[in-house]
Amino acid sequence: MVISVNMQLRYNLFLLLLLVFLLPKVKLVAQTAKPSFVVTHTLNNNTTLYLPGQELFFQSNKTTTTQFNIIRAQDEYYQLTATIQSVKGKLYAFGQEQNFNSTDTAGLNRSELNWLKEIVNKPKTIEVKSSHAQQSPVQTNSLFDIDQEDAGKYFLPFSSSIIKTGLSWSDSTLADSSKTIHEYLVLKVQDNKATISVFSDLFIRTSFTQSGQTIRQQLKGLARAERVYDLIVGKMVSESVTTKLSGSSNNGTDIVPITIELKGNTSVSFK
Repeated sequence: MVISVNMQLRYNLFLLLLLVFLLPKVKLVAQTAKPSFVVTHTLNNNTTLYLPGQELFFQSNKTTTTQFNIIRAQDEYYQLTATIQSVKGKLYAFGQEQNFNSTDTAGLNRSELNWLKEIVNKPKTIEVKSSHAQQSPVQTNSLFDIDQEDAGKYFLPFSSSIIKTGLSWSDSTLADSSKTIHEYLVLKVQDNKATISVFSDLFIRTSFTQSGQTIRQQLKGLARAERVYDLIVGKMVSESVTTKLSGSSNNGTDIVPITIELKGNTSVSFK
């Protein structure tokens, strides 16, 4: 059986998209806080790939529940663990719908979802220095790096007494050739809660190997988030965010234009 380049590319993209929507990744910023909290993150994704002579559209939704534990907090250094408790959702691609649920033992026996058992209930240690998590040298097989939860947002960056309406600041993160620039503005302070708007410029350049192929991506775009913080405990309780990206994916043979729209919602409960 001979498989055309486009068919093979579509198949590889389908596998990659499964990994994208199922594999959550985290970066952390921390401050002194209660030792454990649970985060529920829901992500809805619309992605368009422009192949020669055809346009491919993908839809997905994913809900991930993760427990974080603060092990050590000293000056600007923090050590935490993140344990994924459950992952569930669905992916629609190529006219087919793929459902996944990490609590479905029978479903996990399907070969394309077996790897879920390797990430659920497997604590991972994260180190935080100077307000940002240290980048892992291990590259994951993800198609879009934007599919990340920056858990640093769960912690208010300043003392509650400093947070006032109109306060603004900015910061940036750099990982290899990717850069993100954030601008923050306190929109409202009321009833011991602060609403903060976050504008982010995203410049993503990554490469990874999937099915023996090296895939390189270049993406850029904007994200707009609105976060609500409890000023008494100094932590985020909810967030809504919309991200739009455009760029390309190159496997050495084909350059595929991509547009992406992500809509995410996050809720946090503290023990």
